[in-house]
Amino acid sequence: MIESGLLARLEPLVDASRGKGVPLGVLMVGLQGLRELRIRSGYAAASELVERAGALLREALRPGDEVVELGRGDFAVLLPNLRDGQHALLAAARLLRQFEQPVVADGQPVLASVAVGIAMCPEHADQPDRLCRQAEQAMLMARHEPDRMRLCGDFPVAPGIDPADLLAAIHAGQLEMHLQPVLDIRRKAVIGAEALARWTHPVRGVVSPAVFVPVAENSGMISQFTRWAINASLQHAAEARAQGLALTISMNLSATAFAERGLVEQILGALRLWDAAPRDLVVEVTETAIVADLQRGAVQLKRLNAEGIRVSIDDFGVGNASVAYLKQFPATEMKIDQSFVTHMLGDLRSMQLVKAMIGFAHTMGMRVVAEGVEDTDTLQALADLNCNLAQGYGIGRPQPAAEFIAEFARNR
Repeated sequence: MIESGLLARLEPLVDASRGKGVPLGVLMVGLQGLRELRIRSGYAAASELVERAGALLREALRPGDEVVELGRGDFAVLLPNLRDGQHALLAAARLLRQFEQPVVADGQPVLASVAVGIAMCPEHADQPDRLCRQAEQAMLMARHEPDRMRLCGDFPVAPGIDPADLLAAIHAGQLEMHLQPVLDIRRKAVIGAEALARWTHPVRGVVSPAVFVPVAENSGMISQFTRWAINASLQHAAEARAQGLALTISMNLSATAFAERGLVEQILGALRLWDAAPRDLVVEVTETAIVADLQRGAVQLKRLNAEGIRVSIDDFGVGNASVAYLKQFPATEMKIDQSFVTHMLGDLRSMQLVKAMIGFAHTMGMRVVAEGVEDTDTLQALADLNCNLAQGYGIGRPQPAAEFIAEFARNR
């Protein structure tokens, strides 16, 4: 097996790192969107992209560094004799720059999306298997970072999560929803919240969603997890309504959940169960989930929209999709990814892109949510650009649902 070969290759490098006291870096590099590329452009294009990616990685490395292909667009990069973690981050940035320009695959240009996770020996682990798992976890979290790289050690570590643990957590009530406020910029009032799943394991402690959501997706448990998430979200909407509060709940659907059969019936059944109005719910779907199965996805979203449920395109601007898919999808809302919003005041191109996306969304009849709003100056700039809604730490951090609803009631 390739993984066994990787661990065998790592053994002497780890021994040398421990013996000499010289750091060793392990980078896990993952290509995003290969399934969508296969659907859109064919298997030959996806296969050639993987081959070209391996070559680009090798071009950016020093003599003595190694690239090990793990399959499915995943690579391990071994960096012996580093100075420290910052040295590894510089190497990761160099690798990412290799993919800033389109890669020609099967005769057509493809803009590859890459995430890099980094773990250091002996700082983060001094055994090959543990070191690789740390780097894998960092890569999962890097997918959600604006710069698409993450160094292990600055997040709660919970490697080796067993799907049975997650299933037990769902049934035992270990999972809970936190709510993050969504602000109506013109009215300067909180009008809704995004529901974010959180898990505190009784032994491992806090487990990141970047860890447990992929476990649900890859273990066939996404249906159970999605059912829990839908019901938990609508339960909190019902609790708010019982206090006379109008609170719209936005919830994310992963690409895997979006492909599940019976999803629409599941959502409509939960609305009836909690006596919730369709307008109480916004379903957020990423571009990746949309383009994975355009025809089926369009049918599902049209059914939800016909019932009065709003549909939001999440993380708009960071996917590889063409905006042509918007012709088929009844989206009512666009969420501009935080990578554009957070730096818009100091980056003219980001400001211009945000302005263009707001104008485009309004032309398409969609309202706009800006993610990653950290300060009042950014909020004012968005108001000047006629953005509708805003979300970010500058407006409010996620907090347990009961606390959020109590605060929402006090500020009503």
